[in-house]
Amino acid sequence: MKYVIVAVMLGVATAAGGVAQEQPLTLAEVVTHALSTHPSRAQSAALVARAEAARREQRSALLPSLVTEASLTRFEEPMVVAPLHGFDPRSPPRFDRTLAQANVSLGYTVWDGGARGARLERAALQVAAARAAEEAATESLIAESVRRYAALQTARELAAASAAAVQALAAERTRAARLLEQGRVARVALLRAEAALSGARAEQASADAQLEVAERDVARLTGLPQSAVHGRPLERVAVRATAPERDAAVRQAQSANAEVRRLRAQLAATTAGEAEARAQWWPRLQLGGRYIRYGSGEGDAGGEWQGGVQLSYALFTAGARPAAQDRARAESRAAAAELAQAELRAAEAVDRAHALLTSARARTEALAAAAEQSAEVARIEKLALDTGAGVQTDYLSAEAALLRARAALTEARLAEVLAWIELARASGVLTPTWVEQNVEPTS
Repeated sequence: MKYVIVAVMLGVATAAGGVAQEQPLTLAEVVTHALSTHPSRAQSAALVARAEAARREQRSALLPSLVTEASLTRFEEPMVVAPLHGFDPRSPPRFDRTLAQANVSLGYTVWDGGARGARLERAALQVAAARAAEEAATESLIAESVRRYAALQTARELAAASAAAVQALAAERTRAARLLEQGRVARVALLRAEAALSGARAEQASADAQLEVAERDVARLTGLPQSAVHGRPLERVAVRATAPERDAAVRQAQSANAEVRRLRAQLAATTAGEAEARAQWWPRLQLGGRYIRYGSGEGDAGGEWQGGVQLSYALFTAGARPAAQDRARAESRAAAAELAQAELRAAEAVDRAHALLTSARARTEALAAAAEQSAEVARIEKLALDTGAGVQTDYLSAEAALLRARAALTEARLAEVLAWIELARASGVLTPTWVEQNVEPTS
């Protein structure tokens, strides 16, 4: 099986021996810290917990309800303090201005037209949607971690290349000044070297600023202090994955993409909502039982039990039931359209990632060769200049071309890595496990 290896240079040599012994900042460490500290993960986890609590709340309707109540009422005139179940002149009812009541009620809905089951089904589907959203948040955070890590590597390489260019041009400026003192070159040679050196220093200042921003971005994403990122070496890694066939990748994306799965669960939830709306046209059958205790201000008390069946049906709702059905149908149509759009976006993401992966791979191979050639040209021009056989402008141009070639190579490598990440994300397989299995440190 053919594997595509994307080598990403994630380290720069340091002159200080103490720094060289420092433990490198790994991609796995960045991903782990981001997943454990970033607020987007806490938010998605809270939404899952809310959906699960809502499901438990709906499940409680499957069991009978048990309610207790108590009251104490003071009347202006004496009042009957116990229910009358008949009238016996020899035993008149008790009257008192104070009435105490306490009861325990047991109720259960036998039939509600399927509304209870529809609500429970919808709550379960909302949990599935929330979990898919949590997976989407995790994928986004992993992709952002890789993007920030690669951006830091890019900034490190550009800063190192700019520093090397400044060092080389400073040496050329010193050489031109020495030859000018000896009368062997014209002053324009020194001016040309100083102009090139000033331009390189400007590039170095810009590269250093970008490096500082990249380090702050990684620190902010992971929750690490900037001192834990600044100057810390980065490990070299390679992304190893089998390039999937385009149609297979599209099918995978349309079935496993986290956003597609979330919207598919939402669509199913709206279907349950339609069933709940239809249930309003059916009667409601309930069982109920109660035990009541009565008492007066004198302390005498009595109790009795009650039990019955209740059938209820709304004869007139002012159009609420048809409106509820229309609303549920509209929600289903909107959810279906949103799902179709998500499937199109997933297919488009696969196509873009495939195209970017192909072009970035070709650019990486070509620019790697160009960078080696530019380095050799710069070396030859420098050697020719030192021996008096070269032209200063040729050397300066070679140094500038070398810097551009290295920057373009870094950009191509970054684009290839991000293409792999976006392809895995669109396919719904970008997880910490995927990163662990496909992103490997290299020497």
